[in-house]
Amino acid sequence: MLALVVMTQSLVLGLAAAQGERVAYSIEVARDIDPSTARDLDLAIDDARRRDAALLIIALDTPGGRADSTRAMVRSIAAAPMPVIVYVHPRGARADSAGLMLTLAADVAAMAPQTNIGSATPVWQGPPPRSKSEDQLMQDLRRKAINGSVAFVRALAEDHGRNADLAARMVRDAENVTAKEAHRARLIDVLAPTEQALLRSLDGLAVKGSKAQRLQTRNLEVKHVDVGSLDAGFADNYENSSWLRSFAYLIGGVATISLVLAGARRGPSSWRRWQRKRRRLKRERA
Repeated sequence: MLALVVMTQSLVLGLAAAQGERVAYSIEVARDIDPSTARDLDLAIDDARRRDAALLIIALDTPGGRADSTRAMVRSIAAAPMPVIVYVHPRGARADSAGLMLTLAADVAAMAPQTNIGSATPVWQGPPPRSKSEDQLMQDLRRKAINGSVAFVRALAEDHGRNADLAARMVRDAENVTAKEAHRARLIDVLAPTEQALLRSLDGLAVKGSKAQRLQTRNLEVKHVDVGSLDAGFADNYENSSWLRSFAYLIGGVATISLVLAGARRGPSSWRRWQRKRRRLKRERA
């Protein structure tokens, strides 16, 4: 009973502590956008959900990438249970092409100084046309891709109250702007030099769109996670879950105490039985 009480109280305290330790979950996407990037984002969102993260920060630096992978990541950002902040960072980073769409899809779009965003015109990757009919077909496909991308970025920008006209020009005319210009033109929401400055700027900010809420980020601790380590699955989650480790230690400690108590309780009885047997043997010899 004593062991059960100790275990229950410790578990409750451990869970309460874990619930109070909410973090800003931060990952880095510094490469081309492709299927593996989309898969990594899904793993990160799932891990952030298990940790009950208050929000997810994507530190973005990309020249662009595949359209299908970009749209998959946009869907993942929209479906994430927590607000997602796309933060073009560090200084010198860029959010070109697909990076523009990911930034516009975020619940909060942020950039660091000395970064840039735009140049989202679809580019044909393939052999050159071999005839006039093939050239006409490629022009039709390019126009179709551009119009589709314009509509896509407009929808993303309008849903979050951002500058849809500038976003459209970034597709049609490959326009590219600095972080300061993007902030001044209301293409992004926050301009911040560091993650800590970003969290201070986010505190009290009203998120628009399907996850509308007012953020509370003042006391959040940034938890940087290497998305490559998430393949380790449960082992990684165990190593990064303080309350789970505490619970495991607790179970081991309770088991040890229970064995000691059981041995102590049975010890005197065993000793008395041995004494009685010893006296009986002496009487029989006499």
